[in-house]
Amino acid sequence: MTISIISVIAIIAVTFFLTLKKAIVIVFEDGIKIKDTLFPLTISNDTIISISLLDEMPRIVARNNGASLGYVVKGRCKIKRNESEGSEKAFVYYTKKGRKTIEIKTLNGSVFINRADDFETEELYNEIKSTVKILKDNELDYSAKGLRSHRNTIIVTLIVIALVCIPMFLIDYGNAITVNNDVIEIKGDYAMDIPLSDIDTVLLVEQLPSIKLRTNGISTNKVNIGNFKTSDGDKCRLYINKSTPMFVEIRCQQTTDNGQQTSSKSSLIFINKKTVEETKALYDEIIIQLGIRN
Repeated sequence: MTISIISVIAIIAVTFFLTLKKAIVIVFEDGIKIKDTLFPLTISNDTIISISLLDEMPRIVARNNGASLGYVVKGRCKIKRNESEGSEKAFVYYTKKGRKTIEIKTLNGSVFINRADDFETEELYNEIKSTVKILKDNELDYSAKGLRSHRNTIIVTLIVIALVCIPMFLIDYGNAITVNNDVIEIKGDYAMDIPLSDIDTVLLVEQLPSIKLRTNGISTNKVNIGNFKTSDGDKCRLYINKSTPMFVEIRCQQTTDNGQQTSSKSSLIFINKKTVEETKALYDEIIIQLGIRN
């Protein structure tokens, strides 16, 4: 399984988790803070018009900038209170498992919050009503900007970076290398075929040339895979396990790309396997196949 597939699966899994995770509501005298990794929100009491407990959530007709997964809806949505009225924008932290819903009506739109259990919703409503100081109309800040949920960009970005990078260091990468008649097949990341007819020389070496730069490839604590450049400026392809001190050095004629896979485009290629014994066996097999072919 390639790094891209693993990373996508991991990102989807974390997104699911963050969507399903219950938003934490912190209540102060001067406002309400909703702590949510995806859609954090702060509501100042100088923008609150009223706080009420509804028997049910108004119908959600669309998501403008939000997340919906199973029984959970979060973020900016459009709601309809009844069919005779138009839709209105609102922030929603709603689980379909509960019916009763708290509506916090502000100068810039409503915020709806509930819990999976109606009793918990009622308790939260009572806490908000008894704690938040509701101001008089002439004390409200009519110049306040609209409700905005700034996604916690730093946290989400770090999570994505971690999900991309961690597999590179933890997963046991490696390319399947086989010799089949007239071609050396390298499957996996940066897959390529090396026709035996393109090979000029094959050597078994115990040391790589000094590698200066990775131009397009994967480099972890275990493997180097893809396109690299040596300290002498030579381009090369590496498919190597760093823990194995033995390599097959292949020098090829220049050829062109072949469909989805790359033929022996690089003139210098280094391959090995997870052990010295396996690498020697791979070298012997290539030599035998070259001898049979010749």
